Amino acid sequence: MFSKFKINNELLGIFYMILCQFSFATNDAFVKMIYLHYNEIFVLNQIIFIRGIFTLLFILLFLYIKKKLDFRKIFSSKELILRGGLEASAALFFFIGIALLPFAQVYILLSAAPVLLTALGAVFLNEKVRWRRWSAVWLGFIGVIVVINPGKLEFGYYFIFPILAAIMLSIRDMYTKSFKKNYHSLQIAFMTCFVVTFIFGLFSIYKFYDFSLKDIFILFISAFFLALGYIFSVATIKVALVSVTSTFRYSVILWGIIYGYFLFNEIPTINSYIGALIIITSGLIILSRQKKFGKIK
Repeated sequence: MFSKFKINNELLGIFYMILCQFSFATNDAFVKMIYLHYNEIFVLNQIIFIRGIFTLLFILLFLYIKKKLDFRKIFSSKELILRGGLEASAALFFFIGIALLPFAQVYILLSAAPVLLTALGAVFLNEKVRWRRWSAVWLGFIGVIVVINPGKLEFGYYFIFPILAAIMLSIRDMYTKSFKKNYHSLQIAFMTCFVVTFIFGLFSIYKFYDFSLKDIFILFISAFFLALGYIFSVATIKVALVSVTSTFRYSVILWGIIYGYFLFNEIPTINSYIGALIIITSGLIILSRQKKFGKIK
């Protein structure tokens, strides 16, 4: 009876996307747990560095299994090195946000990245953006303002960090469009992770922290989930259309709310919920318009 039951590629792709976002959120939650133990912003450098070493080992294993382990191609690519630099900038802003803001709020603000990508594409790449997508862009900006709640500014100006991270991720994605077909996704992930690890390794020289075995173990588990996030993101692209799975990228907000509540005793404000709904609506409008005009499949 069960042999006749099959999951189609669309459902499998959605499942992979949800697992992808769960893995990334779990990794970030572990990072915040260690940060809160030391409660010093500079500890992030060492956290990201050690986590990066473990993640590189996991990705290396998957590259070996996939028979895509080509060091000459990976390390000779200026494109991948530059992409890694952009990722490092995004990681710096993102993890400062993770450290200083409520967990879910960071993901909500980061979800404005598709909105920013549309606006930046129109301005810098001369992409044709019609009035409906521009309306969605402005709707997304309104959602960001609702989340920030400038009349209250409960967490000061720290909201700027996830927004800067979203901008850097948008620039990274625009740049990646020009060469992504030349490399396997895991090769891109490996070199990106290598550059990020190297840069934060240099930063960590500024101040060294004596991590316990428990901290190292948590970072090992964190790296495992980060590597899983990369793997599931690749699997998502391979089995289903982007237009089908992209909507479920916003599931990371749900994981952020769950982890924020159970691990960090954070309860999102009503503004966060309303702003998240507006930003998600804006993103979905942009996705539907891109699908209509054949920009995503």
